[in-house]
Amino acid sequence: MSSRLIIAALAALAFAAPALAAPAPQTPPVAAEAKSPEEIAFQARADAFKDRMMQMQAEFRTAVTGAGGDEARGMAAVDAVLARYHPDVEAFLTDFDQFIDSQAAGATDATTQQSLMAAKTAVRQSLEAMPEQMRSGARTAIAAQVAAPAAPQ
Repeated sequence: MSSRLIIAALAALAFAAPALAAPAPQTPPVAAEAKSPEEIAFQARADAFKDRMMQMQAEFRTAVTGAGGDEARGMAAVDAVLARYHPDVEAFLTDFDQFIDSQAAGATDATTQQSLMAAKTAVRQSLEAMPEQMRSGARTAIAAQVAAPAAPQ
């Protein structure tokens, strides 16, 4: 398994995270390695997932800013965004788990297998924690709207 794919999966998580103002972490450059057809196919799926998560972030920001300081309205909109993208997250988790499991099964050393299983656990935990992180971030952002002075008209 290419370490690039683990990094790509973790980078996809950076875009899935509810960072309203935080920049995405930079991934370190990795030496060129030949990719298997399975790795190439998974990379394409990970890139598509990252794109979906970027769309989700845009909708999330719109939901929060559109709340106008109304927490109930904003949280309802955030929950609707989360519900819309939940199938995408679940599908990616299933795909990622299967991919990592197949790569671990083909690994020739215990260190690689352990790295793969650690990456699998980290990705799963991050994606499973995402909805509550987004809700928490939304509450904070909506409260900040209420606290911010109104713009002169």
